[in-house]
Amino acid sequence: MIHQKLSSWHMLNKRIFVRADLNVPISQGNITNDFRLQSIMPTLDFIIEHKGSIVLATHLGRPKNKNPEFSTKILIPWFEKHGYTIRFIEDFTKITSEKIVPKEILLLENLRFFPEEKNGDPLFAKQLAHTAQYYVNDAFGVLHEYDCSVTLLPYEFPENKRSIGFLIEKELSVLAQLKEHPQQPFIAILGGEKIKDKIPLMKHLLSKVESLIICPALCFSFLAARKQTVGKSLVDTTMIPTCKEIMLQAENSNIPCIFPVDYQVAYNSIDGPLDIVDGQKIPDNAIGISVGPKTVANITEIINHAKTIFLNCAMGFSERPETQESTIAIINAMAQSSAITIIAGGDSVDSAFHAKYYSQIDHLSTGGGAALAYLSDTVLPGLNPFEEK
Repeated sequence: MIHQKLSSWHMLNKRIFVRADLNVPISQGNITNDFRLQSIMPTLDFIIEHKGSIVLATHLGRPKNKNPEFSTKILIPWFEKHGYTIRFIEDFTKITSEKIVPKEILLLENLRFFPEEKNGDPLFAKQLAHTAQYYVNDAFGVLHEYDCSVTLLPYEFPENKRSIGFLIEKELSVLAQLKEHPQQPFIAILGGEKIKDKIPLMKHLLSKVESLIICPALCFSFLAARKQTVGKSLVDTTMIPTCKEIMLQAENSNIPCIFPVDYQVAYNSIDGPLDIVDGQKIPDNAIGISVGPKTVANITEIINHAKTIFLNCAMGFSERPETQESTIAIINAMAQSSAITIIAGGDSVDSAFHAKYYSQIDHLSTGGGAALAYLSDTVLPGLNPFEEK
């Protein structure tokens, strides 16, 4: 059991280290979606209301070195626009010599500019710990990672001075309900390219769901396992035995694995001309991109009878908006249903923001990999420091 503790802290004239996940999408120097920034506000606001000073740390992108394009400086205008007093700190080792200013945010440079962050360097953890008296992890999106600031740094603080934040508390509450007591009928709609990331979740969900809807590109490895022709669509041949195992497990449990009946395909390459084809007749030179209108109608019908719906299924490409229309239509159907609706995965959440009724989705998760790991009963190393002994 994990409890949020910062509500009980006396934070006046204290510095609180907040590890956040502010890895927002950026295009041409502009933040294109501030969902993760908005999501961290309850924790920051609570600390500020209690006159604490915040040392705010995050990663941004996957830089190989100190690339200015990935500097956290780019986040400062957003915080200023939203009324925060914020200062950029390039050398965090000098923080200890500075006077504590209540309600101020000290934003550290991108943690991944430091090789020690990924290398699990204990000395780096100790250096970061010197900047504050308390530690809060509210970076749900990296709980499945072994970053130094997530797994080692919390242990530099006493148990009563380290805590999860409000965002992680909310995520765990919603996902625990989904994992342990979902209202039935419970359906899961899964897609995407990374089949290896989805297999543990699929195995776990087969004991929970009434039906499993498998969409592109995930579905093509399963169809290949059934010896169905899929044209030039993405297939992970190494996972075919596992796909057979999952379909057999589903059959033995009387859980239907539902596949598309039609597809949106591109010919010859993903940039090629688009078409809608029958699910049993994918041409040899066609690449399955998304689902067709008949499949959208079928999924909508299933959604209308569900009580709980989980979606991790981003189909199409942002560069070709017409390839994302089916995903958006499915999300709109979820939003208009009376079911409990949850969407996880960065691309899936991005698609939700393009949907007409996205604000009616009950929960948009800030962490795809972490959410899938949690729902799969995989250990989240970032939670270990907060487990009650």
